[in-house]
Amino acid sequence: MAPAAEGSRAAHGGKEVTVSESKDALGRGMLLIAAPGLMDPNFRRTVVLLCEHTPEGAVGLVLNRETEHTIEEVCRDLPEAAGRTERVHVGGPVQPDHLLVLHRDPQLGGKPIVDGVSLVGDIDVLRRLLTSPPGPDGPRFRCYAGYAGWGEGQLEQEMELGGWILVPGDARLVFDTPTGEIWSEALRKKGGLYTLTAEMPPHPELN
Repeated sequence: MAPAAEGSRAAHGGKEVTVSESKDALGRGMLLIAAPGLMDPNFRRTVVLLCEHTPEGAVGLVLNRETEHTIEEVCRDLPEAAGRTERVHVGGPVQPDHLLVLHRDPQLGGKPIVDGVSLVGDIDVLRRLLTSPPGPDGPRFRCYAGYAGWGEGQLEQEMELGGWILVPGDARLVFDTPTGEIWSEALRKKGGLYTLTAEMPPHPELN
């Protein structure tokens, strides 16, 4: 997997953001839910699965944005991808030509992120996933172009400014929730007053 890139911070103007969370809870497998006031177009109303967090920085994948391209179109060099109409997701603004895969098959290996979710960038694993039948639990994998990266201290600073809401990740949100519903469902998972935030329309200023 590629390392976290510098300069990919989700800037959001600070004072417009009112929701805050403890940065101490940051860690692999947590979901970063964009607070309503986070207006950076790269991250507005996104949910990011945190795949790595160290003192040197962090790496994550945006879960709820799709590209216009199918797996077949993106993986033209793979015969196994022929006829695959699933959309490739936008993993983040860093290295958008870099393909990463989240899958739920423990036998295929990869870096465990949360229970039932592993991360790989191995083309051979993707080939095996493409030729395997769907599992009883639904889609077995999703592909992501690019990733989100933060340099040293950047994500912690954004947490202090209230840019992100934290909740533990789970396989259901990754694989089984429709892309357009992941932001709202993640907020409902958080519970409390966040269930009201989940009902906010994408552009409340137009209502």
